[in-house]
Amino acid sequence: MNELITKCVEVASTALGERETILQIRRGEPTFGRNYTAHYKVNIATLDGSGVNPTNQRCIVVSLPVSDLESSRIDSRSCDSVEDLE
Repeated sequence: MNELITKCVEVASTALGERETILQIRRGEPTFGRNYTAHYKVNIATLDGSGVNPTNQRCIVVSLPVSDLESSRIDSRSCDSVEDLE
């Protein structure tokens, strides 16, 4: 599990702009097909000058094929299309 979160942060970090940070990571429903793919919903925001108040919040989906983590990527699906895993 820690390896998946680490890879998720690594992939999501490629989408960060200037002064943006990751606010929250939530597990989404996995998909089962040829490969088991874990999905994470990553909330990103720009921090104000004080580094406290987040603005311009957005969400991205990071998909991690468990059998091939090197092919992990930012998914084009919206966060609303991925159910949260309880």
